[in-house]
Amino acid sequence: MRLLRLAWRNVFRQKRRTLTTLAALIIGLAGLVVFQGYLGQLMVGFRDSTIRSGIGHLQVSSDPKYFTDGEFNPFAYSLKDEQELTKTLAADPRVQAVFPSTGFTAIGGLGDKATTLLVKAYPADRMLFGPYPADTSGHFTLGELVAGTWNSSGAGDRLILGETAARILKAKVGDVVTLMAILPGGELNGRDFTVAGIYRSAGRDKIFAFTDYATARDFTHLTAAPVLHVLAHNPNQAAGIAALVSGHALKTWPELATYFVQVNTMFAGFLSVIRAILLLITLFILGNTMNRIVFERMREWGTLRAFGTKAREILGLVVLEGALQGLVGALLGIAAGFVISLFINLAGGIPFTDGTTVRQIKVIPDDQTVWWNLVPVIITAALAAFLPALRAMRLSPSEALRCP
Repeated sequence: MRLLRLAWRNVFRQKRRTLTTLAALIIGLAGLVVFQGYLGQLMVGFRDSTIRSGIGHLQVSSDPKYFTDGEFNPFAYSLKDEQELTKTLAADPRVQAVFPSTGFTAIGGLGDKATTLLVKAYPADRMLFGPYPADTSGHFTLGELVAGTWNSSGAGDRLILGETAARILKAKVGDVVTLMAILPGGELNGRDFTVAGIYRSAGRDKIFAFTDYATARDFTHLTAAPVLHVLAHNPNQAAGIAALVSGHALKTWPELATYFVQVNTMFAGFLSVIRAILLLITLFILGNTMNRIVFERMREWGTLRAFGTKAREILGLVVLEGALQGLVGALLGIAAGFVISLFINLAGGIPFTDGTTVRQIKVIPDDQTVWWNLVPVIITAALAAFLPALRAMRLSPSEALRCP
């Protein structure tokens, strides 16, 4: 306790030097906290939009092979206990919605134009196309409508066509597109679909089209759903919900959203590099400061040694002084980051362009932001003071007293 009091008093003996050191830490950490809060919210939005773009928090099928080739051949993986599974999952309070989906590959033709389409089908009341309402819970948000409308109470045989596919077919809202698909057993089936809307979604609107599940089931003579999608109230609940239906083929959203996982891992690595750079700067600044402190106070160390202070206590005193500077700088920097984040949020957030939509991203640092920045800075500050402290500890009292 005595060493701690001495170290705390020594931190502010050279106020100008201390303030200069702390200023560097505060600016660096405040910027890191704001960036981490912004990146975290950006990835949360990306995660949720990925999950609700047709994946769900959990998918349940009859066979693991469905997840490799079921999208192109869903007929081979019918869930015989679809109704029972739906009731079991829907009864769990963690579950927001449970619904089936299917799909089929077809040739879409209009006049003398044709293109290949992968038609995805969900229940009509679970499909949303932007601009979206405030509450999209329990739904898949499948793209931004650029023409037409979609409502759950409309007639069957409607098709939402991608913007690129519509351009290839020269289709517009109200046109009738003929779909030809090969069903199990080699049967060829064709039907006219009315284009109810045209959507835009980067990388999807050339190949993917959408219709309602009832229409797709009738068109393909499907007897049971090949997969059930589960939407949870919280993404972290997916693994727990999966335990309800053990014995089936299951995949949770991290296994399905591979692109999100890759991007998130990349950004996490990027953030770690920035934090490592900040820690290296902290090491350099505090190491330089502590070197000067040790050199200027050699006579003080010699006097303390002459009065019986042990070498390890001198070492502890200097290391504590460095750690306390790191603690103060980290606390002030983190606090400044939270305050700056608050002002950014009061101003509406940071604009982010997502395709044609501009979203305002809030900056919300979490509890982990505090510990992931506070602890490494304190440890780095203590390490920065350790080598100068060794220098002070190794000098004998007579050598230290002879220093200028």
